[in-house]
Amino acid sequence: MNEHPTPPEHDHDQEPHDEEASASTAAEKSAVALPTSVLALGFIAIALVGVIIAMTIKSSRPGTATAAASEETDPAMREAKAKMQMLQTSVNQERTKLGLSPLYGQTTESAEAVAARITEDAATLVDMAKGVKDLIARKDAELDQRTKEWTDAVKLQGVLREQMNRLQAELNKALIDGSDATGLRTQLEAANKRIISLGDEIRRLSQGSGALAQITAERDDLRARVAELESRLSQATLFAGSESELLKDAVALFRRLRELENKPDSEIATAYSQFGAQLGANVLDKIDFPTGVSDVAPELHDKIASFPAQAPDNALLVVIGYASETGNVDGNRTLSSERATAVARILDQAKKPGQRVQAVYLGQTDRFGSKFPERNQISEIWQIIPRSDDNSSSDSTPPPLRPLPPMPGQ
Repeated sequence: MNEHPTPPEHDHDQEPHDEEASASTAAEKSAVALPTSVLALGFIAIALVGVIIAMTIKSSRPGTATAAASEETDPAMREAKAKMQMLQTSVNQERTKLGLSPLYGQTTESAEAVAARITEDAATLVDMAKGVKDLIARKDAELDQRTKEWTDAVKLQGVLREQMNRLQAELNKALIDGSDATGLRTQLEAANKRIISLGDEIRRLSQGSGALAQITAERDDLRARVAELESRLSQATLFAGSESELLKDAVALFRRLRELENKPDSEIATAYSQFGAQLGANVLDKIDFPTGVSDVAPELHDKIASFPAQAPDNALLVVIGYASETGNVDGNRTLSSERATAVARILDQAKKPGQRVQAVYLGQTDRFGSKFPERNQISEIWQIIPRSDDNSSSDSTPPPLRPLPPMPGQ
């Protein structure tokens, strides 16, 4: 019994937090960068306005012509002009970084007009900084909400993983000690519903982050695990080791066939002809096996797989395994059970949703040819149509689980 190991649990919680931290850090940097530029530009503007005003006041004093003439030889004036030029260049660079047009260059504006425009630009930049802060606050709130949704989805995954592990352990126990599979099927139905719920959560978050790809991948893995459990559950109920494990509709046929052992050929032929009317049972075919072999020949697979399509939707297909009397009794009992199960597996894979399949064995026999042992190395495929007045047979096997919903975009 090959078991698929439980996939390693990734630390999904860490990835959303890392993304949140990166987004928060970037936002904080943006929030700090713009006000710092605005503050620097404001200081430069204030200094520049002061220089311009000082030069304006000095130029308006009497003897301006003389002052202008001596300006070239006055070190203080040259230093003031150089400082003003540096401030103008710095202001233009800062305005360019912020997407504003240069303020100084070829201009005929007065010092008062330039100072007024600098003040107005500074106020505009302050408003822009406030708007950016508000935008960052809104984005932080959206990021917090999205992180909460991711965390909830990861929690759902953890709960589902625990439930799947528990169901795996219970299925293994059921396969070992032959416990009733109906309860396990009910639990699988509950697991199926949880997966559907997780699918709804993933679709709701389908416009979110790349972390959803990991949630989706794990959901797909869980769906595959459920399919595997259903397959193994079907195999657990496919073979009946005794009459008590048979589906109710097959019990009467099994008893009648067992009673025919060592009966004359004429009585066996008569009983077979009456089974249709009495039990609603008919032989569809006999599958031959070589001596000591329980594998179905490859050329017979398609033939066996065609029987469910030809049978009614509510048919029960029962495979009875036999072996010849050559060899050990216990070995022939095992060989006949393996032959019946091999044929039943092919039928089970091809059956319709409402059909049922079961395998059982009757061990070694000579009823099909006492003089030719190889004629008894067979499996019979019986078709049983449940009687309409017998509703109890519907309790033998629960209805199949609902199929899982498709993933978004499939």
